[in-house]
Formats: sequence, C-alpha cells, structure tokens
Amino acid sequence: MNKNHHPLRVGIIGAGLNGAWGGRAHIPALKALPEYVVTAVGASRQSSAEASAAHFGIRHAFSDPFELALHPEVDLVTVSVRVPEHDRLIRAALEAGKHVYSEFPLGRTTAESATLLKAARERGVRHFAGLQSRANPVIGYVRELLAEGYVGDVLAVHVNYAVPTYPIRSKQIDQGHVYLLDDANGANQLTIAGGHLLDGIMYLFGPFSEISAILKTQAQHVPVEETGEIIRASAPDHVVISGILPGQAVFSSQIRNVHAGSFAIEINGTKGDLHIRSRQNFMYQIDDLTVLGTQGSGELRELTVPEHILLPPAELMGTSAYNVAGIYQQIHRDLANDTHEAPDFQTALAVHELLDQVRKAGETGATLRLEPGYAV
Repeated sequence: MNKNHHPLRVGIIGAGLNGAWGGRAHIPALKALPEYVVTAVGASRQSSAEASAAHFGIRHAFSDPFELALHPEVDLVTVSVRVPEHDRLIRAALEAGKHVYSEFPLGRTTAESATLLKAARERGVRHFAGLQSRANPVIGYVRELLAEGYVGDVLAVHVNYAVPTYPIRSKQIDQGHVYLLDDANGANQLTIAGGHLLDGIMYLFGPFSEISAILKTQAQHVPVEETGEIIRASAPDHVVISGILPGQAVFSSQIRNVHAGSFAIEINGTKGDLHIRSRQNFMYQIDDLTVLGTQGSGELRELTVPEHILLPPAELMGTSAYNVAGIYQQIHRDLANDTHEAPDFQTALAVHELLDQVRKAGETGATLRLEPGYAV
C-alpha cells in the first residue's frame, strides 16, 4: 500500500491545545513511530488549527475537514473528536477517498455506525477503529496464555472497574464534558468504559451467549463547574453487566464513578488464575497493565510479556499514547501487507450491537440469550 516507502502521512481532526485526545495521545504516538508523519491538523476554527500546527510542528492547518482530507499529503485521516461529530467528519474523509481511523464509539447509535461501515466499504478504503486495548502487550500476552491453557478451562471472569472521574469525584462537571451527560450523544459510561471493556473481553474469550445488566444514573443533577448551571443527566453512570462466555464461563462486572480509582480483571480456571491489573487505575483502554498468574496452589506472581510480542515505543509507556501507538503499528502493517490485524468499523459495529443488547437487558430486567454473531 505504501509503495514508495515514504512514511504514512496522517491528518488529524481534533488535536487542539485544550487537552484534546488527539494532542494528548495521537500526535505523541505518531511522532514516536518512524513509519508515520503527521502532515495536517484540523479544528473547528482556523486559528485553533494553526495554533496546534505551530505547537506540534505540523505543516498544514485546516478548519474545513474536507480540505484536510483532500490534501495530497494526507494518506490517512484520524477522527478524534466528540462522538456526535464523528459521522460528518468520517464522511468527509470517505468522500475524499482516504483511509480513516475513528475513535470509539464509532457513532452515536448502532444505526449510524452501520451506515458509516457501509459507506467505507462502498468507497473501497481501509477503515480502523480506536479500540486500543487490543494493542496493549499485556492483553496480547494474556490472550496467548489462555490459548495455551494456562488457566485450563475458564470458569469465571470478574471485572472491578472504578473510574475516578466526574461527576462523583468532583460533584460537578466542566463545560467541555457536559455532552457526556446526555444519553443521546452516545458517549457515556456504558458506551466508552463499557464498550472498550466488552470489546477487550470478547477479544480474549469470544462472544457472549447470554447477557444481563443494571444501568443506573445515580448523579442525576450535575452542576457545571464554570457556570453553576444544573444539568439533568440522562446517561448511565453505574453499569453492571453479567453474562455467559464460551465454555459456560460466568462473566460479571461493575463500572462506576468513584473518588479513588481501581481496576482489575480476575480470570479463574480449572488449572490456575490470571489477574490483570492497572498501574494508573484510570481507564482500561488507556492504562499501563500488568498480569499476575498462579497455577495450582502457588501465590500470584507477575508474569513478563515475552519478547516476541511487539511493543509500542518504550518511551510512551505509562502515557495515553502507548496503546494508541500500538494500534497505529497494526494499521501500518495492515496497509503494507493487505492484512486485517487492527480493529476496524466492523469490529466497532459488533460492539455497538452488543451494547444494544446490554441496554435492552437493563431496560427489561431480563437475561437475554444472544444469537451467534456477536464475536469481534
């Protein structure tokens, strides 16, 4: 795909200097990878785009996403903005005939996500989704250990996921994140924390055959930090999901906002246990993870990721860019070799479809039996 062997040229939409994810994660990730160069940055205002371009040393700045996507020095367009803007910006990249990488959630709804997948296929370009936990070396190693039978038959998988963010920790929310409180925007505790987690669980274990859920909005009236305005929240902030995985393994999880974060995945099997833990205790798809294991009656000990598992650049470890860099490494291999290693819009759509079943289970209180096809 990169026949001239020049670095893959990326235009990033959403890399502002206000703590935006593109500037915090995508640009540092790409600058650490010699196979890439960031050639363009886009923002809603030209002045903001130019400020970001000057700060990061990027050649081109645009306020029009279609102009960015059309530029001859852009091979891949990265969309790293709020979920409600994804549809419009992804379509701009597709209309320009460029490969596109979108953060997850892909769209506000499953229907919107399905339409984007259809549009990408019709344009004949490669499409990628930011389900970056798949690029975490620890997750790759755990997947190998499970395939090798380290724990034997998996009996149980339990996830404790305590997120140290608004609104519980601060009792308020900043203006820039108010949109997360509106369920219609498709970006909340269920779709972001829950979506990334469920993708990781299915990547490790396979599809769910049953699902049940409790979805609650416990912080219903949230003041805005800058104005004091009270916002009525409609998005869930406390998510409990349980289900059945392949081999009749029982899955249980609880995601909620807290004052002090914690994260762990505990895997119990007939021959041993594996524990995945976070060093940052912030968010599963971002954090630096470790894995501990035991077989028989031995004590848990930390397991070292073997050298054959490809690692993102070491200087990024412990930063938001680490797993993102791993996804970009997968994307480069896919484009160079015409393979399908990196998660794509189809992967994202499968997660959206599963989230619909979680919502249905939460609304009805029923345990739902799922038809085959929810694997990602």
